[in-house]
This record gives sequence, C-alpha cells and structure tokens, in this order.
Amino acid sequence: MKRRFVTTALCLCLYSSAFAQSPAEYRVPRASEPPKLDGILDDQVWTQAPMPTGQWISYNPNRGDKMPDVYKTDVRIAYDDRNVYFAFHCFDNEPEKIRTNLAKRDAAFSDDWIALSLDSAGTGQAAYHLFSNPSASQMDALNTSASGEQFDADMVWFSAARTTSDGYVVEVQIPLQTLRFAGADEVKMNLVFFRKVSRIGYSYAWPEMLPGQWVFDRPSRLIFSNLKPRRLVEVLPSVTYGINQQRDTANRWGPADDTYNVGASGKLGITSGITLDGTINPDFSQVESEAFQVQVNQRFPVFFSEKRPFFMEGMGLFNIAGTGGDGNMRTAMHTRHIVDPIYGSKLTGTIGKTAFGVLNAVDDSPVRPFTIDGEPFDVPNKMTTVGRATYGWQRSDYVGGIFTHTQHDGRHNIVAGADVSLRPSNAHSLSATFLTSHVRAWRRAGRSTRRWSGRRGASRRTKLFVGAARSTEVTVHASLESRCSGACCPHSLGPATSAGTCAGTLRLSGVVSGVPHS
Repeated sequence: MKRRFVTTALCLCLYSSAFAQSPAEYRVPRASEPPKLDGILDDQVWTQAPMPTGQWISYNPNRGDKMPDVYKTDVRIAYDDRNVYFAFHCFDNEPEKIRTNLAKRDAAFSDDWIALSLDSAGTGQAAYHLFSNPSASQMDALNTSASGEQFDADMVWFSAARTTSDGYVVEVQIPLQTLRFAGADEVKMNLVFFRKVSRIGYSYAWPEMLPGQWVFDRPSRLIFSNLKPRRLVEVLPSVTYGINQQRDTANRWGPADDTYNVGASGKLGITSGITLDGTINPDFSQVESEAFQVQVNQRFPVFFSEKRPFFMEGMGLFNIAGTGGDGNMRTAMHTRHIVDPIYGSKLTGTIGKTAFGVLNAVDDSPVRPFTIDGEPFDVPNKMTTVGRATYGWQRSDYVGGIFTHTQHDGRHNIVAGADVSLRPSNAHSLSATFLTSHVRAWRRAGRSTRRWSGRRGASRRTKLFVGAARSTEVTVHASLESRCSGACCPHSLGPATSAGTCAGTLRLSGVVSGVPHS
C-alpha cells in the first residue's frame, strides 16, 4: 500500500513537472524616446538586436513543422511610461506574392498576418489577441478560458505596416490604459506570437503550440522593470436632437416638434486591475451591434453580438463553462436583453487569481403591455443585477459561480449556479455547469400571466389566472471531451403631391480620455 502511494505521488509529480517547464524570459528594454508608428524601422529604439525567439513551429494545418528560413520573423519590443511597442519584420523570399488588403476590422484573416497574444495579468486565464496584416488592417479578440476567442471585443491599440523588398513590416503600439496589470518593480506578462503565410496555408507560433494546448500552457515571458499602470479615465458623452414635421397641405409644412436626448458613459480605473464603468441614458445607435443573421425558421433565439461600449469591459467574464457547442442554450446571462438602459454600473477586475464582475442596470420597459380591452398601461422599469466570480488554477482550469436577478412588472427571476472547467491532460477536458432558476409572478388585474419552462427535453405551458406562481428549475450540464484542438483560430423629398412626414436627427458624440495630472 505504501509503495502504491509513493508510485502515485511520483506520477503526479512527473505530470505536474510536464506543465511546469520554465518559460523563456525576455527583459524588455525601456525606450528613451517613443518610436514613430509608420511601418519603417528606422527609429533608434529598433536598432537593438531582435528578441531571441528561436524556432517557430506550425500549428495549422499540420503541427510540428519548422518554419522555413525564408519566412524568418524578427521581433523587437520596447516600452515607456505610456505604451508598449512591438516591431515585426516578417521576411519573405517572394514579397510580390504576399496577400494583403485594406479590410474592416476582424475581416482580414485570409491574408498574411502577424499576431501576438498577451496575458498582461500573468494569470493564464485571459489574453489580448492582436492581429495585423501587411496593410495594417486590424483583427483583435479577447481570449478567456470560459469563452474562448471573442472577436466582439474591440480594444484600443494602433498599428502601422508596409510591404518591403524582403517581406513586410508591422509596428504595434498598445497604450497601458488598455492593459490590466499590477504595477511593480518587475512586471511579468505571458506572450505568444503567431504568423500566417497565406499562399502556403500555414500558421506558425512561438513558442510551440502542442496538440490540445491552451495558449498559455507554455508561453514566453516578458519582464518589465518599474512598470506602472496608467490611471484609466474615459468619458463618452452623447447628444441627440431630432426634428419632426408633417405636411399640413401639399405645399406647406406644419409646425416642428423637436426632441433631444443627452447621455454619457464613463470608465474609471480604481486600481490597476479593477475598473468601474457607469452609464446614464447612453446612445448606442452608432454602434454596429446587429450584424445580419438568418431569422427564418429558427428553432432557437437569435443571439446578436454585444458591441455596445458599456457592456464590453470584462465581457468574457460573465460566460460559464459549457456555453459552447452543445451547451450554447445554457448561457446564464445575455446582456443584449438589456435593451435601453436608463442607467447602469459595472465593476470588474482581478485580485490575484480571482476575477470578478458585478453588473447592475435599469432598463426602460421595451414593450408596453396591454389590458384585455387593448389599452396600454405603464409598468415599472426592468432591473437587472448580475454577479460573477472565478478562481483560476493552473493552465486554463478554473472554478466559478454566478448569480443573476431580474425584476420587471411584478415578476422576479433568479438564476444561481456554479461551473468548473478542468483539463487533466492535453487530450482530455472536463466541464460541468449547475444552474438553478426561481421564478415568482403575481397576477395583474385584467390580464393573465403565462410561463413556459422546460426540463429534460420536455416542455410545458402553464397559464395562471389568480394568486402567485412559484417554480424552481434546476439544470445540470456536464461534458467530457477527448480531442486534439488548436489554440488560435483563426437617409430629398421630391415634389410635394400629398400630405407627408419629414423627420431629421442630429447626433453628436465624442470621446474624452486621459490621465489625471499627479
């Protein structure tokens, strides 16, 4: 028995050591003056020797192939009190065959590109994926262990690029306000590089990405000396002014009715890792938030992407394990259900290995209910509260909990749950989610309340006429997968002939951001 225990302990130690290899470390030099972002590496800071990256290895479509020498990639990194800078010189023996074009955000993945994945907090649970093609078209994503890559996220960063006689050059500037990290005498961030050569269809990484590996199982590590986070202060004001006129006759307009709307959103960095967001009557009409989706013969609800600024901070945190694949109907919180917030607040951040988020919003009632006689009546605004916390272990493993509460028109809905995600090996993963919901509704005079619920594939409909309804529904989902997977993916009027209506809107919006003076 004792021998078996010793053997088991030895195996566990060997297993742990397999994933505890010392990462390649690189001490980043401080720039005496910032480089000019122009795609030309003639700045003094770029006279330094390239970062010793070693051999780049393919991860798509095949794994383990070495990058040919004709595609050698030189990387240089520097920083100052405001930004972190990256310079990539991507060599190519046939530069005329480099594929690149000017594309909108997140739409150039078929081109050649260079990318970096930066875990600024150093926890191995979340990372910024930043891609650029040789025309400086940007692609970016927030990668978390619970949600994977989320390209809905649009970070603030800058890039410049140009093709050269021996390949192409890309320069990247990341403001420190964009990154979440704790300031110290020595700040360590995890880093992985990627490059795609489009015409041969190969993607390479450094360090090497093993089969089934999380992005930060074996990263390189950047060391910054005396790096201090910048205080994040951001304000987005909005003013909307509308005029509406109707024709009294075919040749004369009636008096004008005008309306106006004033709102603002803001962001404040309380500490280097904790951010407070607030909004009052925000204007989201300028946000490209409803990309086309087929809505014919849909058996399930349509989930539009979340691109509204207030909801973007910490967006990956509120997803739970198992929400992808077969578990996509078990998303505990979809913020697009908050349609027209009157005001809202959100606190997100990390403390050590614990990440947390608290969201509260009061939503203007999107639908005016009607009585049996067809008369509309006012109802209270909808209130939504969400709390979420996760604790990260080694690799991408974590355990978390979530709580949501929605109150609207006499109805209360509470959802509470927990989730865990484990990867005992590169080829196996285990995720489990427990959710329980509690609904309470009261009868309003003159109308009925209906509730639909489902359990284990069956469905039922309950029509309530009097009293209160109470129900509790529990959903448990667990999945075990065995697989080998990659870690990175890829508005004049013509002649007036009849009565008509004319409406116009003037919208002003702006961004004010900066750093307070010390």
